[in-house]
Amino acid sequence: MAEYRLPKDFFEKNLIKPYSTPQFFLVTQVIEGHEELNSKLKKLIAQFDEELTEKDEAQLRLIEETNDPAALVDLMRKKLRSPNMGTYIGKVLAHQSECLPLLLKRYLTSGHDAFIEASARVLVAADESCVRQLREMYDRIRNPYARAFACLVFGHRGMKDQLAFLVGEYEKFKRNYIDESFEQFPLAAIYLLSGKSII
Repeated sequence: MAEYRLPKDFFEKNLIKPYSTPQFFLVTQVIEGHEELNSKLKKLIAQFDEELTEKDEAQLRLIEETNDPAALVDLMRKKLRSPNMGTYIGKVLAHQSECLPLLLKRYLTSGHDAFIEASARVLVAADESCVRQLREMYDRIRNPYARAFACLVFGHRGMKDQLAFLVGEYEKFKRNYIDESFEQFPLAAIYLLSGKSII
């Protein structure tokens, strides 16, 4: 099968909106995956908001004390804070074989934004087989926000074989969700797969 090629003027005609959710997702991921930056973020929060620091520390203890796979997956509904995401993702990935099937099953039907966002953060770091499974079940994902985030995961994971699919999803989201910005997710994925910066 011939490799899919974007029209030459695709990026001129299809711009990433500034301050979009996919941009924010990628920026926070850089911070979460970088110990020094994450440490600086914690210190910055501590300087300005002692109560928030205490909440972050309590959440971190909860993550560290949770060992049951189902309970670990349930934590994704708790609006996990940026300073704790690195620890959380590491813990889930350490129990990947138990946690990821539960995560993917719930991803099919979840309409909970915090769960969808945390799931995407885990999936960009999970084994490729999990991400391929996400692609296989894509048409059964009920929530458009979850489908949009799945598109971003495919781009983030460098799934170049999905470029034509992502262009199709971009057009569908533009057509069917006029008042939302869901189309920005597959668009960001297309940018990533084409080596273009979205930040």
